[in-house]
Amino acid sequence: MRKYFAVISTILITVLTGIFSWLYLTIDINPDRVTTIFSSPALYDVKGRLFHVRLSPSSEWQIPIPLDEMGKWLPLVAVNAEDGRFYSHFGIDVLAMMRAIALDISRGKIVSGASTITSQVVRLAVSEREGRKRTPSTKIREFIMALKLERKLPKSKILECYLNLAPFGGNIRGVQAASLIYFGKTASQISPGEACLLIGMLKGPTLYRPDTKPKSAFKRRNEIISLMERKGVFTHDDARRAYLEDLPRRKFELPSRAWHYSELLLSQNPEHSPRYDTELDIEVQTKLEAILRQSLNEFPSDVTLSAGIADNKTGGLTAWVGNARFSYRKDSHSASWVDCGRSPRSPGSTLKPFAYLDAIEQGILTPSTLLADTSAAFSGRAPRNFDLTYRGAVTARTALHESLNAPAVRVLRSAGSGRVLSFMRNAGLRHLTQSSEYYGDSLILGGCDVTLLEELEAYTMIASLGLHRPLKFLRESPDTGGRLASEAGCWIVSDILKYNGELSLFARGTLGGKWQIALKTGTSYGLRDAWACAWTPDYTVCVWAGRPDGSSWEGLIGARASAPSAVKILRAVSPKSTWYERPEGLIARKVCTLSGKPPLALCPSTKLEWAVEGVTRTTPCDLHSMKEGKAVVNMPAGFSAEGGKNSRLNIISPIPGASYFNAPLDTERKIPFKAEGSKGRIWWYLDGRYIGASRIGETLFREIPDGEHVVSVADGDGRSSAVNVKVFTPGKKTPAEKLF
Repeated sequence: MRKYFAVISTILITVLTGIFSWLYLTIDINPDRVTTIFSSPALYDVKGRLFHVRLSPSSEWQIPIPLDEMGKWLPLVAVNAEDGRFYSHFGIDVLAMMRAIALDISRGKIVSGASTITSQVVRLAVSEREGRKRTPSTKIREFIMALKLERKLPKSKILECYLNLAPFGGNIRGVQAASLIYFGKTASQISPGEACLLIGMLKGPTLYRPDTKPKSAFKRRNEIISLMERKGVFTHDDARRAYLEDLPRRKFELPSRAWHYSELLLSQNPEHSPRYDTELDIEVQTKLEAILRQSLNEFPSDVTLSAGIADNKTGGLTAWVGNARFSYRKDSHSASWVDCGRSPRSPGSTLKPFAYLDAIEQGILTPSTLLADTSAAFSGRAPRNFDLTYRGAVTARTALHESLNAPAVRVLRSAGSGRVLSFMRNAGLRHLTQSSEYYGDSLILGGCDVTLLEELEAYTMIASLGLHRPLKFLRESPDTGGRLASEAGCWIVSDILKYNGELSLFARGTLGGKWQIALKTGTSYGLRDAWACAWTPDYTVCVWAGRPDGSSWEGLIGARASAPSAVKILRAVSPKSTWYERPEGLIARKVCTLSGKPPLALCPSTKLEWAVEGVTRTTPCDLHSMKEGKAVVNMPAGFSAEGGKNSRLNIISPIPGASYFNAPLDTERKIPFKAEGSKGRIWWYLDGRYIGASRIGETLFREIPDGEHVVSVADGDGRSSAVNVKVFTPGKKTPAEKLF
């Protein structure tokens, strides 16, 4: 009988060994399947702080973290409570398996398992994903995979995977998500008692949830605490303090800060990633949001703000608010979810600095260059300034600082509209997709579309003194781009736009006398968009105000609606910023006070003005000369706001055959009337109807309805003149060639 039993046992052992060997050879496990976790996208700021989490592809909250970020207690309690011989077995705990088999036989049913942490990892990472049922064959398969996994991954990695894959009730998976949701803090910050509560849930994530089964959770937690004290993991004092800890009374929401920033980042990175280390600074983001919310009090409820902050040193997008009225509330306005900063809008005058900068780079312009702010010489096109006046001869410094339209068009033409357009595109204004012929002069006056995000990138180039980089979202992103303009040229533009005396409008006393910024505002046609771009050597800020649907509001003026917020934002994030040091290549040269060019002996006065060494042209002054032994000034035609005196009465405004479009404040459709070539009083007529009188050198403004009209003038000597003009109001999306 014994011999028979021995033979049967030998055969059985041989068969089982053969089956096991066959299974061991045929069943394999790829460690990548274990370490690959379908996690929630988690965004961390520039200082490593978690600020935004989304659901994983499997609609779970799962935030994998390295083992060394799980703190002291969670790994320690998990091993001692779940698998005491984890560090000594090879994937299967034989002693635990024998004990479980004996116990199950004695009870006549399965009351104890022999799963190890390694086999649990296999179950969570492989069997559950494959949808395998809990059968003996599945269990055997998991044990074999556990044996092989131990040979392919270190114990620390296996434990890390287990704690990242473990379920904690509902759609919560992994210790980091569980710690944040149940305790409102990271896994590294939880206490011994909290660690026991979480690890206790692993026996039954639904049965021991503290939010739905507090009594069961409390009892299970105390069992783990007692076990840890018996094993010497906790001291008596540790255990006593753990017993006294309260269970969490509510669940915390995972952070979802900077919604539009996160949406923008994730849309640009469609491939799934468990962790995004961004350039955003949550402290700066908080300041930006607070200032914009405060500024909204000045606007109607359907007008919003959008703003972004870029770090000039790194090119990183430090903060972004796509819509200051954004809210998670179900009753919030649907438009609050719109990221207005990514919507193409008319930029108003905010593109003017780029034309001036390109002209400076070509050497054809300096801050002292004389420009004509008049309506003459535009071949039927007459751009007017925001305040509906002309100033005559002005310097480029004045023209850009005061955002004058006619000089800006002249600068665009002299620099070359095609070249300026290419320069703008290279600076980041990617929505400028049409040809320079399509945009015409309106390119520099706002007759095109850009986004706030593009403007922020382009202005960051100027603020970085010519170094262009696409806005950087992720810290590991490579630095791309390069030098687009000279340091000296960008310094000159920044110097022209330096914001000094006007700061009194925005409580200069609170900003400080030594603090300096550069600022450029813009207002689109029809009062639909208000812009402000401001910068210091440290940061660049761009702010947009408007309605998400693009409709107009009389308060949407850049200097009023957006500039105050831009100044406050920069003051909050860059309070100690100093001004730029003088770059190489920037020189101060002596120029004629009138012409702005190198002086002649005839020039009555001179001044110092900035120029780019080796680039700025050295053509001498051409306004002063000798005539019949006397020094005379040869002011070019079209520079005088009054016009020269001729024997013939001429209308210089409106321009013959011109088409006039309405500027943002031109609600009364006023057109300037001016004539030259007479003396004294003159009388004006519209379509034969008397509309008013003026004097030579004066400008008369009168309202003219849309349509074609005949404007005529007469003087006291019986001379007269007449011109044909067209007046109309451009629509929201009027093609550029129809604007004039």
